[in-house]
Amino acid sequence: MNAGNLRRIERLNYLLGGILVIGAALTQPRAIALGIAVGVALTCLNFLFFRRLIYKWTQQAAEGQPTSGSALLMMPKMIGLMVAVVLGLAFLPINPAAFAIGYSVFVLSIFVEIVLSIFQPSPNGNENHG
Repeated sequence: MNAGNLRRIERLNYLLGGILVIGAALTQPRAIALGIAVGVALTCLNFLFFRRLIYKWTQQAAEGQPTSGSALLMMPKMIGLMVAVVLGLAFLPINPAAFAIGYSVFVLSIFVEIVLSIFQPSPNGNENHG
């Protein structure tokens, strides 16, 4: 997995999440559509921060800097995510199952990226055959 893969997963989150939100808005009751929209928004925001942290860690490692302190940045991100999930479920008029479906869009994005990586030729031509 490299920076290009992470960027593509992030873009797939936006694309697939947008399609899911539009489809839910057109076909589902408000609580379900809003639950999906909030779930998609949180997963996209979470992956944005995750990708930036990974990029920062790999840059530091490439420059020979220690990365152990950078791992502590993951804690505020995760705490913020947990707080957002609890507050969203507690105070927004959303369907919890729809929220979970919306939040899970990143799993589909990762799966699509894996499939694309398998069937797409390597850009530098160095493919492992074995």
